[in-house]
Amino acid sequence: MSDVVTADEFHAEREKLEKDRAMLNERLQALNVDREATIRQLAMVAGALQTIGSFLDRIDPKVDLEDEINLPPDENHGPGPDEEK
Repeated sequence: MSDVVTADEFHAEREKLEKDRAMLNERLQALNVDREATIRQLAMVAGALQTIGSFLDRIDPKVDLEDEINLPPDENHGPGPDEEK
C-alpha cells in the first residue's frame, strides 16, 4: 500500500463530499418544509380542540369536583349518611 495520496484522489473525495452535502441540504430543506406544515397542523388541531371544548361546555357542562356547591336549605330531606338523625 502506498503512503502517497494523489491530487486526483483528493478531487474525487471532494466531489463525493460535495454531492453528499448537496443531498443533505436538500433533505434538510424538505424536513423544514414538513416541520412547518406539522406546526401549522398542530395549531389547527389545537384551535379545533378549543372550539369543541367550548361547544361541549355549553351543551354538557361538567362540575369541577374541587368546586364547592352551595345548595339552598331544603326542609323535605333528612340528614345525610354521615349526619346525626
